[in-house]
Amino acid sequence: MKTIASIQQIFYAEPMTAAPLSGAAVKAILNDSSTKQINNVHSKTWAYEEQEGTNTPFINQLNGQTYYNDTQPGTRAINFTIGQYEYETKADLQGGTATSTSWKAPTNQGIINKCFIGRTKDDTYVVFPKAQISCRTGMVESTLMGLMLTATPIETGITGLETEAWFDASEVA
Repeated sequence: MKTIASIQQIFYAEPMTAAPLSGAAVKAILNDSSTKQINNVHSKTWAYEEQEGTNTPFINQLNGQTYYNDTQPGTRAINFTIGQYEYETKADLQGGTATSTSWKAPTNQGIINKCFIGRTKDDTYVVFPKAQISCRTGMVESTLMGLMLTATPIETGITGLETEAWFDASEVA
């Protein structure tokens, strides 16, 4: 039985391009030199959320009975605020261009997709092989400008590659 608790590590990389999504695939991503780790999550901003789905009943007007129920699942997302970061991280997750000493906003903010991996404090890896990133700068606790990020898993476009998977650390080791 698992109790998923808080966050220990967060990584991002380019979206996965091949199936299957396995512990070995996650380990390969984590060991890739282009994978980046986020080293600061502002206190108590980490959240995994799954919205409640919707049900729309279609009722037969003649007898008042439901003849079909349209069910849509809720979307899932991971949200957090990065309290300290380099300009390169800001450009990776918000767009624009960066050097070690500057960041310039993008002329036209496009869609940013990343593979997103979160490791919880009790060693569960939550993996989005392709997540659409929504990132903005905002004020946290009235004095800190943090990067407020939402990673939402989206269709991968790759046969056999799920939108989300969870692995125990023993699967990734």
